[in-house]
Amino acid sequence: MTRREFHFALFAAAAALSVPGAGQEAEQKAEDMTHASINAWLPAPMPPEQAQQVAEAVNALQKTLQALRACPLPEGSEPAFTFQPLPPKRG
Repeated sequence: MTRREFHFALFAAAAALSVPGAGQEAEQKAEDMTHASINAWLPAPMPPEQAQQVAEAVNALQKTLQALRACPLPEGSEPAFTFQPLPPKRG
């Protein structure tokens, strides 16, 4: 499996878990992620050790997102930084 395929599987798993399907609960827990649930939506089954890595990465991502969402952010607050592109160097 290439790095690109691994990242695709990782982000696809996170996206698949974030959208509830018909008959599923709206909120899924990180403990529910298994290699069987990852292989359920892949075109070809992933080896168990790679599926375990994807499950661990998705669980870590869910934990991080849960911590970020728990931080209060007042309405209308200023952003931490603004992007200001530099003009191209002429020369």
